Amino acid sequence: RSLRRDEKLANGTCDRHRRIMALVYTSAQRYGLLPRGDEHNPFTGVRCRIVSDYEAMIITPAQAFAIWSRLREPENVLLLLAASTGLRISECLGLQWADVNFAAQLIRIRRSWTGGKIGRPKTASSRAAVPCGPVLSRYLQGWCETSPYSQDGDWIFPSFRNKGKTPRVANMLCSDHLRPAAIAAGVLKEDQDVRFGFHTMRHSLASFLVGRGENPTVVQKLLRHSNVTTTLGIYSHAPNQDRLTAQGDLMTAFFASVLGHQNEAGEEGG
Repeated sequence: RSLRRDEKLANGTCDRHRRIMALVYTSAQRYGLLPRGDEHNPFTGVRCRIVSDYEAMIITPAQAFAIWSRLREPENVLLLLAASTGLRISECLGLQWADVNFAAQLIRIRRSWTGGKIGRPKTASSRAAVPCGPVLSRYLQGWCETSPYSQDGDWIFPSFRNKGKTPRVANMLCSDHLRPAAIAAGVLKEDQDVRFGFHTMRHSLASFLVGRGENPTVVQKLLRHSNVTTTLGIYSHAPNQDRLTAQGDLMTAFFASVLGHQNEAGEEGG
């Protein structure tokens, strides 16, 4: 509770802390540093919520375009990359030019950039390549020709302050560019207290594709989830209009028999 209250850690992070500490005590018991038995492992009885508190804000392609059109290069290229591939912002920032194969129309995910450090992709599934279609390729190639750091080993989105030695910083990109553009586009209100960032594009992509009837497995592979349940249960969100339409279809079917009887009665009366 204190991790959630004081450190503002998410449910999943708290649960990982719990599991790590349980392993520490189990290892100590295994090597005789502590007595064996569950009563000597204080984490045996600890329970954590693992359901995420994150509530994604979903935007439409038209809204994404309105935001994109208010960004300059290379921020607009970054947004287009995130919106069309579903890459996490850490994966976008971890890209180097050698990772993009324009001929094969693929982008290979080899690393991530989080907290000022190079890391591995989140999961084994996250290392799968993502498609790079003609439109995305055109904008990436245009930025490659403009960027002063365009060699194979250079970052695609380099920090100019650090002379290209490191990628940009995600939270500054959001606060300085993405969020102001969303406010200017009318997607966000100035004082609106909502979690909005590049991860919004990942949720929005999944919701758009699932909503239009795309094969869930295709969406799963695009987002590089290890399980389709994650794609459908967490990343796809039905817009209210779609839910209203679905409810309307149900009500039509629900009252179909009543309407049918009324029509029959009317015909008999006539």
